[in-house]
Amino acid sequence: MLMKRGLLTEVQFRVLACRGKGMTQKETASVLGTTRANISMIELRARRKVEAAKDTIRAYLSTLEQHTIRIPKGTRFYDIPPTVLREGDRRGIHIQSNIVDIVRMVQAIKPSCLEGGRTKRGISFVFNPAGKLRVGSPER
Repeated sequence: MLMKRGLLTEVQFRVLACRGKGMTQKETASVLGTTRANISMIELRARRKVEAAKDTIRAYLSTLEQHTIRIPKGTRFYDIPPTVLREGDRRGIHIQSNIVDIVRMVQAIKPSCLEGGRTKRGISFVFNPAGKLRVGSPER
């Protein structure tokens, strides 16, 4: 019975292992008791699966990246949203929040971070490569 090794079948895994050791397709076919043409097809399919897995992992890891924007103490309240949006643009990421959303985020923490229309302590915003924005912890 053939086993699977992750996304690869046992045969695909063995073919890639042989090829990784520098064996030719003909030598691999001899070891595995099949034809060189069959090894060629098995290798092609295995490499496609490996590339698809790599693409999936890269895409997933990119969602874990976090970018931080720090708004310093003393910043005018109405300067915060354009600053956040510009910083996303500068990093090549479209922030999925608009000015009104950002104003509401800041107003939700207003008692501790705003005074007289300015920040009384720094505020950080965090966003991922997909542009999902959230307010970080207020800075001391």
